[in-house]
Amino acid sequence: MEISGKIPPIKISAYMNNVQEKKKIDGPTEHDPKSVFKEDKVDISRTAREVKKARAQLNNVPDIREEKVAGVKNEIDNGTYRIDGKKIAFNMMRESLIDEIV
Repeated sequence: MEISGKIPPIKISAYMNNVQEKKKIDGPTEHDPKSVFKEDKVDISRTAREVKKARAQLNNVPDIREEKVAGVKNEIDNGTYRIDGKKIAFNMMRESLIDEIV
């Protein structure tokens, strides 16, 4: 047996014509992409919808509470602004404990 590097030319057009003729006679097959219609569908989870709603609400909240800043500025200007060291220490400890738990 002898194997040569020559490959006989393939008649693709003749093959395609045969396939087209068969489709005309037999009708569309299950594998014909034109005969099968699939619809893409996206299903968003309830959690994702809630996150989207929360983000929209957060976008409506200003980054700076102007009335709070104005109040603190007035207290500083009047000399009535007092810092409660115990309250600050308590909040720092609380945040530290929460961070360890989470």
